[in-house]
Amino acid sequence: MTKKYKEQLLEKLKERQKISEFHGVPLLVKNLPDCEEKGAMDPRLYQDMKKQLRILAWMPAKLFKMDTSQKGIANLRKAFNAKKSIPCVNEEIHIEERKVPAADGYQIPVRIYRKKKEDEKKPILYYIHGGGFFGGSPDVVEESVKMLVSKTGICAVSVDYRLAPENPYPTGHQDCFAVLEWIYENCGSFGGDKGHIFVAGDSAGGNLAQYCSTRDWEEGRHWIKGQLLLYPTLNMAGVEDEYFKPGMEHFEIAPKQRRGLAKMIGMFGGMSAGLEPILGTKDVRNDYLNPYTRNAKDNPPTFLAVGEHDYLKIETLGYGVKLHKAGVETKMVLYKGFGHAFFDNTGVYPQCEDCIEEMGKFILEHCS
Repeated sequence: MTKKYKEQLLEKLKERQKISEFHGVPLLVKNLPDCEEKGAMDPRLYQDMKKQLRILAWMPAKLFKMDTSQKGIANLRKAFNAKKSIPCVNEEIHIEERKVPAADGYQIPVRIYRKKKEDEKKPILYYIHGGGFFGGSPDVVEESVKMLVSKTGICAVSVDYRLAPENPYPTGHQDCFAVLEWIYENCGSFGGDKGHIFVAGDSAGGNLAQYCSTRDWEEGRHWIKGQLLLYPTLNMAGVEDEYFKPGMEHFEIAPKQRRGLAKMIGMFGGMSAGLEPILGTKDVRNDYLNPYTRNAKDNPPTFLAVGEHDYLKIETLGYGVKLHKAGVETKMVLYKGFGHAFFDNTGVYPQCEDCIEEMGKFILEHCS
């Protein structure tokens, strides 16, 4: 299949990008390629979501409370597990499925993505999908991972970690770290270079990726050369400081879309704050679930990307400032006109492809 947008739109997106600042830290702002209205949703995204926005605009706030019952989780999983990308990577990408043993003997499914086999060892991207710790799967981000492999020539590993609430915290986190250990020990079998391992994840997957980086440093291994966090869940406890203060005043929204967008931002923000019963713990202030409050200085070079209307925008950019001030090499990218989970839309919106290219550039720059 072909992409839903023309290549010229992707080129225009790059032409219109600007370097700005957030609390004195450089921020690459990706302006909309074909819309001048401040705070407006991307026109393509708006067409896809205007019906939902109209419903949200008039929905009572009491209906936004997260349903953590068995039926509620099942319904949320249906939404979170939907594949939105369009198959558009024309180059053949070889996909191999393997199993990695967890500490308790569970066999964790992983997928390895690479181009044709070559003698030269390739950098490795270890990708961890999002989904609130209770949903999502490698299927949701598969086309995005394939495009990244196609554009860069690296190899990638994607993990299908165990989900809450059936597998309470820290099971999913431990699964992800067990796979990192396996990658380091076994990457030679699929053409990977153990000297160039990068970890990435979106939303809850960003939290899991950060957990891998934290454990990597704590145990003195230093395997991870860089982390790429897409709209990551970092401040689950909602701890406020000079860089993080929740409030709609931090979001620029076009007047005609304000009511629906504001409700959407508030709705998902409420979900993020209600994950304790799903994770099966009340200790969300620890360094692993709430890395925002941990000392930032021991992180590897970090790439951060988030949408202008993402409910996780404030903590994502705030974390970038903390990393930068701690001396960690940090690149922050803000996509105008987008909210949460845009990485799931390869072939649908040019911003997703642009983010993939920015990620690839970050990885290759740190392999030189």
